[in-house]
Amino acid sequence: MDRKGRRKFIEQVVNDQKIETQDELLRLLADAGFVTTQATVSRDIHALNIVKANDGNGHTHYVQLHVKPEHNYDRLYQGIYDNVRTIETVQFINVIKTALNSSYATILGGMFDELDLPGVVGTLAGNDTLIVISKNNDDAKQIYELITSHMRS
Repeated sequence: MDRKGRRKFIEQVVNDQKIETQDELLRLLADAGFVTTQATVSRDIHALNIVKANDGNGHTHYVQLHVKPEHNYDRLYQGIYDNVRTIETVQFINVIKTALNSSYATILGGMFDELDLPGVVGTLAGNDTLIVISKNNDDAKQIYELITSHMRS
């Protein structure tokens, strides 16, 4: 079957089930008649904005970040309020800590990338740490102020 059909299937199964591994996803694809490789599934996951998230019980599973055409700042602000624990600026870089072992840094980084803010050159996310890189110290300060103004007190 074709790429479009495979990606539609992946999107549906990730939104309907808690898929924890790419191997599990590969088995479901094979059962549905899609013959593919791990590398192809990995590219599909990236293209569909699918990331791993913690369910709060120590398990991770794939979730799809739904990208809306309009900029959803309220979603970003709520995400900052609910999940950002600390922020520190080092010259033109902001180091943001989210809830421990939450995988939320990846989701938050995706929001920053999606919004295409002028003060953000790029993001780099780990499990609970997000690095936001700006063009210069002034842009980094503006991002710092945006985040701190929406953090929980």
